[in-house]
Amino acid sequence: MRLAEPLQSRAPLDATLEEILALTQSQLVNAVAERSELSKADAKRALAALDDIVLEEIGNAEKVRIGGLVQLTVRLKPATKARPGRNPATGEEITIAAKPASVDVRARPLAKVKEALPSVQKARRRLAAK
Repeated sequence: MRLAEPLQSRAPLDATLEEILALTQSQLVNAVAERSELSKADAKRALAALDDIVLEEIGNAEKVRIGGLVQLTVRLKPATKARPGRNPATGEEITIAAKPASVDVRARPLAKVKEALPSVQKARRRLAAK
């Protein structure tokens, strides 16, 4: 998704790299409002509704596909047993603790996102300039 203003003009000169690279919620609302010809309030409500729907579906352990951009899936990680291991620094034998089963979310980029990625050279130039 291309925003109306270039990435460089979104952040002040003394901003950190994280601030420059991150698209803020208000910037996203502004971009959605501009592209869809909605008011900013309507765009904000639409994004809030999207948040609610995605969180509800993830909470029900359902797979969620957001447009052609990303697919979120809930994954159950099985428990692991305690096992022997070795401290790489000292060579001492240790016991690696067991871990309980857990649930996490996987985000998988879809074709549109993969196609939108810049070339390696372009990405290096853009990231080095920041």
